[in-house]
Amino acid sequence: MYNEVLQYIFLGFVQGFTEVLPISSAGHLVVGGELFSLHVSLDLALLLHLGTFFAILIYFARDVRDLLITFARSLGNALFPRPGRGRNPFPQQDTRAPWYFLASVLVTGGMGLLFQDAVNAIFGEKTELVTLLLILNGLVIVAASRWTAGNRSMSEIGLVDYLLIGLAQGLAVFPGISRLGLTLCMGLARKMSWFESLKLSFLLSLPTVLGIVAVKAVRTWGTTPPSPSIETWVCTVLGIAAATAGGLVAVRFLLSNVLERRSLVAFGIYCVLAGIFFTVLFWAFPQTSIQAKTPSIGLAGGA
Repeated sequence: MYNEVLQYIFLGFVQGFTEVLPISSAGHLVVGGELFSLHVSLDLALLLHLGTFFAILIYFARDVRDLLITFARSLGNALFPRPGRGRNPFPQQDTRAPWYFLASVLVTGGMGLLFQDAVNAIFGEKTELVTLLLILNGLVIVAASRWTAGNRSMSEIGLVDYLLIGLAQGLAVFPGISRLGLTLCMGLARKMSWFESLKLSFLLSLPTVLGIVAVKAVRTWGTTPPSPSIETWVCTVLGIAAATAGGLVAVRFLLSNVLERRSLVAFGIYCVLAGIFFTVLFWAFPQTSIQAKTPSIGLAGGA
């Protein structure tokens, strides 16, 4: 029990810390699980993402509130127009941002559903592919670091910009590809400022995580999976708490260091070197089969 608690806390902190950095949290979860002979299922990775959700929500609570208020006002203008005015949900340019934001999330969700079987297969038994994707992620980040940022904010970019950023986030469904890295780079490519691009990337992760949890819950509704033990729930809760702590540390580090240097090259180089190292390591020292590894809790309580 003690060792299992430490494993979940370790994986939780790894997920939380790496999710907020452009180095792929899912990729590090799979590799970390391989090193410790712990089967990191997609369900467990999803649960640990809730920790990062809480960390980002804590840091950007005011922005989330403003986004929701703007959306509510925009929707109110459409459903209940004032006398003498048409049903215009966009009386001002900044009121369009929440709707574009929603469109971006829908694009990401569609891609997640499209590639879900492939992602499940990678989490199940294709660790070598994860290390190769980690190398690819690093190369993309290094190349994108050459782009010059602009000064556009979330309210100043258009629908096409949001859709492209949502597309980038959707591609990051594969473990080894960083969601933050791709969305941040796409935001910079669309001439957003560093801070606005980072903020949008963080905010987009919130409905994405909730949407995935909701879809998973609906799909498992009415089934009777094996009930997890109290020890398993304790380990999972501690893992989520560790992910929250790791996310808070990483957000603070990212906003205080990366924004000042305005460069992702170091993260890209790290991904390339880490991917090469683990590729060679797993090739030289093959691990045991995935069936022999310690099972992890699923979203609905399965092992």
